[in-house]
Amino acid sequence: MNSRSQMQRRSGDLGVRQKGVIMVLVTIAMLMMLGLGGMALDGAHGMLGKSRLQNTVDAAALSAAKTLDQTAGDTTLASAEALAMFGENASAAGNGEIRSSYDGGDVQLSIQFSNTLLPFVPGTVPAQYVRVRATNLRLPGWFIPVMGFSEKVVGASAVAGPSPTLEEICNVTPMMVCGDPAQPNLWG
Repeated sequence: MNSRSQMQRRSGDLGVRQKGVIMVLVTIAMLMMLGLGGMALDGAHGMLGKSRLQNTVDAAALSAAKTLDQTAGDTTLASAEALAMFGENASAAGNGEIRSSYDGGDVQLSIQFSNTLLPFVPGTVPAQYVRVRATNLRLPGWFIPVMGFSEKVVGASAVAGPSPTLEEICNVTPMMVCGDPAQPNLWG
């Protein structure tokens, strides 16, 4: 055999030996894309669950702070209001995972009161600020079990208290002035 026919045979053998390599690479790439898509879906589910839990905790803290302000610092009533508001918001449409975890005892809810905001010192009196924390919300994983994780655990915290009083208002420029041209000196 001459060298030319040997080269043609070798190159032909090389083509035969490499058949199917593309299929393996495509399969690996598809699995990687499926894994990344699954992680994105599970990550978005975790963020949605965290946002819903944060909204529920925010509502509980605001409700407790309002009760605290209206009852001259009664922490017992404020705690009861925070628990009631958390339960009510956990029962709202779309919050089924929060409700089932809360009813099952997985979600731990803590309510603390403080006289100061920065630093927040729990137990100081008279209480003006309230902090509501929810921890241990377990969200099921759909695709992450393939990677060895069975669930995502999230928590949230919110602090609420009285608004500062405005003692002096000065240098306020109106954005527009409204008035009634039919009545002199009435400019809104």
